[in-house]
Amino acid sequence: MYGNDFGWGRPIATKTGSHCKRNGMATLNEGPVEGSIDINFSLPIEVFKAMENDAEFMEAFLF
Repeated sequence: MYGNDFGWGRPIATKTGSHCKRNGMATLNEGPVEGSIDINFSLPIEVFKAMENDAEFMEAFLF
């Protein structure tokens, strides 16, 4: 995905369409850096808030 260049330079992000915004859906795509991945989740806001307030869960994402 990030290897395509249509004359505007390399892509900096990829997005999924609205058809991929179903409750509980996750999509994984190649990330912008070799070997990385982009993960997109479509969940209710309450779930995201609960995850954000879960210290143990958030620890996994702090570098």
